[in-house]
Amino acid sequence: MKKSLFLIVVLSFLGLMQQEIVHAQTESSYKAMEGVTSVKTVFDFRIGDSDKAMAHLNLIHEMIEDPSLVIEGEQPEVIIVLIGPSVNLVSTDNMKSASGSQNEIAEKISAMDSDGIRFEICMAAAHALDVSAESILPEIVQVENGWISLIGYQQNGYSMIADF
Repeated sequence: MKKSLFLIVVLSFLGLMQQEIVHAQTESSYKAMEGVTSVKTVFDFRIGDSDKAMAHLNLIHEMIEDPSLVIEGEQPEVIIVLIGPSVNLVSTDNMKSASGSQNEIAEKISAMDSDGIRFEICMAAAHALDVSAESILPEIVQVENGWISLIGYQQNGYSMIADF
């Protein structure tokens, strides 16, 4: 019995030690961030499935908390440009008959906006998908063409991430 208990304690300790090693390797493994003086990112966000979109929004929101992205005390600048089918997810008209996850998206966008993440929506896509300007969540800036925004942000030093 004592040997079993001892073995369990030792294995548990080794397991915790291994987790600490992995955690330490993960924290310091961003060679790509060496020499970076600021973090400015724009997402080309086109996910139309509400569950997948929610999962990606959660990941983006969690990402801004990563200490690797805070450079000299400055929080990362993050902009999400909604293009294509994703525009359907931010229409209050569509939310009236939508699943719970689509309503969660509205809450998530509000929380992300409060944390400094900005949103834009491509009105060309919105018009093509019959999403009225009046139905778009108030935290989202309406732009005529999301591609032009993406071009401008990239020219101004933002790294673009395609999120389809």
